[in-house]
Amino acid sequence: MAVKMFNRGGQSAGKTSNGNIGYYLSGFADGEGSFNISIINRKRDYRNGWKVTPSFNISQRDDTVPILFMNFLECGKIRYRKDGVCYFEVRSVNELYQKVLPFFRKYPLLSKEKKIVFRKFSKIILLMKRKKHLEKDGLKEILEIRKTIKVKRKRKYSEKEILESY
Repeated sequence: MAVKMFNRGGQSAGKTSNGNIGYYLSGFADGEGSFNISIINRKRDYRNGWKVTPSFNISQRDDTVPILFMNFLECGKIRYRKDGVCYFEVRSVNELYQKVLPFFRKYPLLSKEKKIVFRKFSKIILLMKRKKHLEKDGLKEILEIRKTIKVKRKRKYSEKEILESY
């Protein structure tokens, strides 16, 4: 049974039985989606001092598509920024592994660049699922993959800084 949700404008953003919605969402993510791997300094409360945080997200001023994503994938969270932008985000390794990766395998991304990033992101999620990010060699492998993913901004911590303080 499909669960119906409504966005702030009262439009239906519910789950649909129409299989084409998966292709629509994949196409939307191809243009507006982001697969990220953040490395967060947690020296105070993590044994090895670093937290690996993967995420998939999309954002939009209108919350219809983010809510469609959340309903279709049955995971993640919707957040609203102060500037009015709504975003859908999945950060749980289990949800990424069980819901997001299979979704994009069933409804593949079409752009060459996004396909490459998704393939690298998938490798990292598989490593994390096997708990490799908790070992220095596994973290090194994740960092090696991550450095081949183009980002628009400079990374906060260098690979050298992370590994030297592990």
